[in-house]
Amino acid sequence: MKKTSNFKLQTRKNRGQVAIIALLVSAVMLTMGLSMSKKETTEIKVNANDEMLKKAFDTAESGINFYLGTGGTNYQSPDSGSFASINTTKIGDGSDKIDFGEFVLTGSSESYWLVNHLNNGDIGTTYFGGPNVDVCGVGYSGLIEVSYFYKTGASFNLRREQYNLNSSCATVTISVGQSPILVSIMPVVNGGKFYVEANNGGTFASQGTDIESEGVAQGQAKKKLNIRQRYKVPGFMVSGMMAEGSILSD
Repeated sequence: MKKTSNFKLQTRKNRGQVAIIALLVSAVMLTMGLSMSKKETTEIKVNANDEMLKKAFDTAESGINFYLGTGGTNYQSPDSGSFASINTTKIGDGSDKIDFGEFVLTGSSESYWLVNHLNNGDIGTTYFGGPNVDVCGVGYSGLIEVSYFYKTGASFNLRREQYNLNSSCATVTISVGQSPILVSIMPVVNGGKFYVEANNGGTFASQGTDIESEGVAQGQAKKKLNIRQRYKVPGFMVSGMMAEGSILSD
């Protein structure tokens, strides 16, 4: 009788342990299931966010192209699901210092306009009004070649000089009767960073346009894209910088 009671007690105890184990296993599986479900939901959300950010970037890029093609500053996508707002800033317009912050390699050049440009990109007739321009290096020591373009009457002229900066500035003098067009700097030995600065009240014309486009997708995701559109140096000026001749006609 005692043996039978012990057997029944042991059986109940085993059944209890099995039930506890089953509950634990069920809890673990439920937790894993919830965790996987949460992970899957998170991944779907991340993928959706990435897709919207990509769409916002594409819209910002389309906004840039829209501005360059039409001059408009508000772009709407064909499906009306996204749009871009474009802001523009003239580079250095009215400033007494132009610093692009770019490293110029040996044998390459950096150019700075001393005359305005028309809306169609042609050279205008509003010239730099100061008596001279300082050409400076940013911690630069070495030889540079400066090409100075100017106009007298209907002819373009080129004056080319070399300076040893030695961490200082060189001065390009603008003589009376000259209409200054462009200053170009070329490091001869070592590459470096440069800037130009006006003296005695002179200010520089615009060097181009900074364009910022912010694309918005589905009213939520936003992405900004910035490009710098500088005025190009005409081919005949580039040829003049490379040639020995100093006079270039219209």
